[in-house]
Amino acid sequence: MKKATLLFLATLVLPAFADGDLRLLSFNIWGDYFKNPPEERDEQIGKIICRYTPDLVALQEVTPNWWKARLFPQLAEAAYAVIRGDAAYNNYVPLVYNQKRLVLIDSGSELFHPELDGSKGITWGVFLDRTTGDRLIAFSTHYWYKSNGGESDFIRKVNSLQLLNCIATLKKKYPFPVVGGGDFNCQTNSTALKTLCQAGYASAQSVAPEATCASSHHGDPVRDAAGVYRGKVRAKENTPATSIDHLFLEVSGILPLRETVILDQGALDVSDHSPIYLDFMIRR
Repeated sequence: MKKATLLFLATLVLPAFADGDLRLLSFNIWGDYFKNPPEERDEQIGKIICRYTPDLVALQEVTPNWWKARLFPQLAEAAYAVIRGDAAYNNYVPLVYNQKRLVLIDSGSELFHPELDGSKGITWGVFLDRTTGDRLIAFSTHYWYKSNGGESDFIRKVNSLQLLNCIATLKKKYPFPVVGGGDFNCQTNSTALKTLCQAGYASAQSVAPEATCASSHHGDPVRDAAGVYRGKVRAKENTPATSIDHLFLEVSGILPLRETVILDQGALDVSDHSPIYLDFMIRR
């Protein structure tokens, strides 16, 4: 059997959960900036999320049209609730959680730099785990997007510093372990992500004992002859080193179990980013 076929089949096998495990999934759902309307993809994205049964979902590029789509009613039917944060602006980075597993204690959101881009920021939640009684902080984020060298690299470092400041402020009131994810628009060797690591955080892909050896970002799906979006994995450099989506965990409080990049065809067809998830436990 060809290696590509084995990789595809591997993504369809869902690992079994132990009772204490939690799952965080991050998904940039490809905002409708390119005449790619949500109504062509919203139900499929909802099915993908529900299929992998995450307890937490960090979303990015949730444009105003995405808030009007079928995705959130579909998730609500599966017992998911959404944190939209500050009502003063449209939240492009909401955090979703499974109400059957988690109780929301507190939540909020903030923009990184509204004068530059109102779609980039942080949404956070503080939760109680109904199963174990553990408490944790989770976040969804999306960093500055341009790739014009030092200036944008500096802005993303500032994004990391703002994220760390947000978490530090939260932990004064809620001294719980932290896990989160999003589209960081940079690779693990970047200054922005090294800044997080220097503060006691780690990329799940780097530290999980099981991790998918593939990139999270594969490029825009294209329409086939029938007008249906089709995506495919990267033809070259399909390695974790080219990933720009990451799941970060506080090393002292979160035990990573497995990190997975979802590469089944349904996921490739609906976004230029593959969803990624982390199975983890709270350290005791």
